[in-house]
Amino acid sequence: MFGFLQKSREKELDYSAVQDKQRRQAPQTTVKHEEKILTPRKRSKINATSQDQMRNISLVAWMVRKHLDYVSKFHVSFRVAKNQGDTNGIALDNLVNRILNWHGRPQNLDISSRFGRDELFRMFELEKVVCGDAALLKLPDLKLQAIESDLIAKGQQAPEGVPSSGVIVDKYGKPIQYAICNRGDSGIKHVHDRIVPASSVIFDAYWTRFGSQFRGVSPLSTAINTVQDLYEAFEWNLIKAKMMALFGLAIMRDPEGTPEYGGAGGATDETADADDTATDSNLDLNPRAVNIMDMNPGERVQTIESATPSQEFVEGSKLFVRIAMLALDIPYTCFDSNGSSFSGRIADLNEYEVSVDWKRTKNRYVRKAYSDWLIATIWNDENSPWNLRQVAGAAGLGLRDVQESIEWIPSGSPWLDKLKQIQGDKQAIEIGEDNPIDAARRKGQDVFANIDKTARVFEYAKEKGVPLMFGSSGQKSVEEIVADAVKAANEAEKEV
Repeated sequence: MFGFLQKSREKELDYSAVQDKQRRQAPQTTVKHEEKILTPRKRSKINATSQDQMRNISLVAWMVRKHLDYVSKFHVSFRVAKNQGDTNGIALDNLVNRILNWHGRPQNLDISSRFGRDELFRMFELEKVVCGDAALLKLPDLKLQAIESDLIAKGQQAPEGVPSSGVIVDKYGKPIQYAICNRGDSGIKHVHDRIVPASSVIFDAYWTRFGSQFRGVSPLSTAINTVQDLYEAFEWNLIKAKMMALFGLAIMRDPEGTPEYGGAGGATDETADADDTATDSNLDLNPRAVNIMDMNPGERVQTIESATPSQEFVEGSKLFVRIAMLALDIPYTCFDSNGSSFSGRIADLNEYEVSVDWKRTKNRYVRKAYSDWLIATIWNDENSPWNLRQVAGAAGLGLRDVQESIEWIPSGSPWLDKLKQIQGDKQAIEIGEDNPIDAARRKGQDVFANIDKTARVFEYAKEKGVPLMFGSSGQKSVEEIVADAVKAANEAEKEV
């Protein structure tokens, strides 16, 4: 008896997710390597569908753009000079910043001379979020070549040993080589082009597995079906509204005194032979004039209206839009802020900042890999006109020191209410819960650069003889305070 109860209890204490009760799709029973689940053919379908939705569905295009605005925008900061008297440090600061500015131009960075640095890395993140991963190929002349996700593949005419994923790994799963393809003469094939070492590639992806995965998966894959259903529902509702608009007016005729026959214009044996009243009524409509209809007795005009889209459809669509936006962690208030208060928007933005932090970190690593490669290449080039090694040596710094001193700072979030948010930052700094450096960085600013620019403004104003003062409204300047003190002292002296 006890054994029977124990077996029943064991059956009851189980995970619901693994019980197949024929009410929904059966639970999965096998754990596989991600490459066995998302095969190259299936990956191609997902990527092609995501790209098609980017072309044709405004919601997806907007979601991706909004994601890029928060995740892919950075500015660079390099500062090693300790003070104004550190001439060697200042010289190195100026040189490295000049190098970074110079290389950020399209003709110096992109092999196709189309994209500057900010746009190239934005497109890099776009490829990642739409297709799962992307790569930048380092070329000997300090150029980068963008490699789209589907061009990392085995391809036609590939040598033996190249896996279908296009990523050649060691026994631990670490990439050691990448197989690069081109699209062939037709533009639609994958023809093997070359195999390049992993050290020559900047690669990044959206991972969904800890170890059993060589290629990334687009986060949009969870929203593809929802967005497609929404798109088709919108189309059908628009078609329905157009059809109703085509009819416009319905003119109803009933014979006078016999409303029981024919109903609203319907014909019966008694009414079929009735005189045509259309010639007796002024029913011609002129769209360029005010129309007055002289209706016969029993006649009436009704407008054909349609409650399309219905309120239920509108509310349901909002829910599904919210669900689709979850794929990129975007808060719904970014899409529609009408129903949210200021504090609610601030709370949503704070939650979103937490969600995008790891995505910014991934892109910061990508930019760091880029700047490390750029600085190392110039450093090791004996014929480089920049003389970076000599200038850094005079400042007492080596290659690694210069590389580590380059910071990529995310541009942060926009102001929602600048006055209120600045007042909050100010109070947090005053009680020691924050500091000017982090407060500035949250908005993509560099407090030291701001101070330098302010000093230049004051110096220029002094040269021009223009008095310049920054302060709160109603606050006295130093000169005013001194003048008041002198006046008070003079008055006190007179009294004595």
